[in-house]
Parts: sequence; structure tokens; C-alpha cells
Amino acid sequence: MGSTSAPDSEFVAAFSAHRSELLRHCYRMLGCYAEAEDHVQDTLLRAWRARETYTGDAPLRHWLLRIATNACLNTLDRRRLRRLPQLERTASGAQAALERSEEIEWITPAPDAQLFVSPEEALQAREEIALAFIALLQRLPPKQRAVLLLKDVVGWPSEEIAQALDLSVSSVSSALHRARETLAAAPRPSAVDPPLEVLNDYVRCWEERDLEGLVGRLREDIVFAMPPFASWFQGSEAVRGFLQSPQFAGFWARGLRALRTRANSLPALVWYTPRADGQWRAHSIHVVRFEGTQVAEATNFVGPHYLRGFDLPDALSLARP
Repeated sequence: MGSTSAPDSEFVAAFSAHRSELLRHCYRMLGCYAEAEDHVQDTLLRAWRARETYTGDAPLRHWLLRIATNACLNTLDRRRLRRLPQLERTASGAQAALERSEEIEWITPAPDAQLFVSPEEALQAREEIALAFIALLQRLPPKQRAVLLLKDVVGWPSEEIAQALDLSVSSVSSALHRARETLAAAPRPSAVDPPLEVLNDYVRCWEERDLEGLVGRLREDIVFAMPPFASWFQGSEAVRGFLQSPQFAGFWARGLRALRTRANSLPALVWYTPRADGQWRAHSIHVVRFEGTQVAEATNFVGPHYLRGFDLPDALSLARP
């Protein structure tokens, strides 16, 4: 499809057809959903303005991915990498004071509904969008990251990657080798969707403040993190101690209500807390990784800015518990 003959409406439709893939690619590159969404909009705007230069020699998808990749690389040149607390420091004691860090330091969750066109596609790409994989990608130098994604995820030949990133083919091969070595040395945790009754019971435990029932749903070696807090906890007894601590128990006693969604191909819960005006306001999003029927990892992203893209209400009108 050449731009000189295609009607504008056809070009807009073609751009829209590639939006989800561009969003996944930018999210993997940047580790932040809001930034990824902004970069996709910028990519489509740049492509629209340059549409008369598109001759159709390469597929439109490739042209757009090249624009998006270079835009991400420009951004990564001027900001620090994003992380997950549980992959960057040792676990905290149950009674330790929570240590808050800047929001810009942390990876953010991404809504399945925006990244994928169907639940089946999300399940097939589960490992490629997992929080641990996103965090691992952020440890790679930006061009290594781009090379790895374009080769192993997108499926480009080395020659095309070299042309897109202004590298030699040998440089692409070297970057790819180093990136693959880094990924191979890191653990890749498994995840499965739990039976519905298990997820229902997990939600009930939180909403009814059933501490014993909740702890019983946790693996003994569970990882429990709460960005933007740098503190995190490992082990069901450490999590129990934190949930019973004054810094959390008072908050929990006020009540929690959940709306269910999916993030990073995992079950996720958006928590609402009661306010003085009688409404329940969105507080955080809780991304849960199960192994079998037990929770192996729970990452609770605290703050409404983590909810961008999830298309859920800011407030609910509910009776207080």
C-alpha cells in the first residue's frame, strides 16, 4: 500500500490495526504504560505527517515499528531505568517502616485490554509481557533491548534491524548475543490462571479482612511488593506481620472493595477505599501471580496514576462495610 494512492481514511485504518502491537513494543522498551501510550500517539502522528514519503517498499507495520523504536531510544537516552522493588533490593522486615521512592523509578502495570485484541492473544504472549520480563528488559542497555525485541519478539532479520537502528550487522549480532545471555541467566517465573473459586476466595479474604484465610492462600515464599514503596516482603509470615502492623492494619480496617481486571496477562484487582463523602475512590491496582491455587507474587501499585489505560471508574458509590 503506497501512501500516494491510498486515501487518508485507509491510512488511518491501517495505523489503527497496528496500535496494539506498537503499544506492546513501546511498553517493553520503556517499562511504563503511560509513556508507551504517549509514544504510540507520537509514532502515529509522525507517520501521518510523513505518509507521503512511505512508498510501500517495506510493510507499513515495519515502518511504524522503526519510528516507534527510535522514539523510545531517544527517550531512554535521557532518563534512568525503571525497576521493581523485589528485583533490586533485599526484603524488609515485617515491622520495618515503609520506604517510599519516586514514582518515576518503577515499572508500571499495563492493561491487557489495551495491549491485546483478545484474551487468547494475551495468554499466548503471557511471558512476553510479564512484569518480571519487563523488569529484566530494563536492565539491558537500550540498543541491546531494541535488538532483542526486534529479533526475538517481532521477528525481524538482522539486516533490517541494522538498517533501522543505524548499526552494522555484526553489531546487531553482538548485541543480540549479550542480551540473550543476560536473559538466560535470570529466572523466568511461571504463572497460571487460578480456578475462579480460588480467585473469588482471595478477593473475599481481602474485602472481609480474613487474615487467616488470606495467609492460607499465600505460598510460603510469596513475594509481596508495593511500588512506589521500595520496601517489600518475602514469605507468608512476613506478609502476615506486615498486614497486622499498625501502618497497615488501620488502613485495612477502613475497608477495601475490588473491581477485577487483567494486567500483564495476570489477574488484577483495582482496590477502592472509602472516603468521607461516601464514595469509594480508586486507591491501587493489585497484580497477582498464582502458582497452582496459591499466590506466589502480589505487586500492589499504589496510586491512581498506575491505573492509566484500565478504563475503570475513579469512584464507586457503595455502602460502608
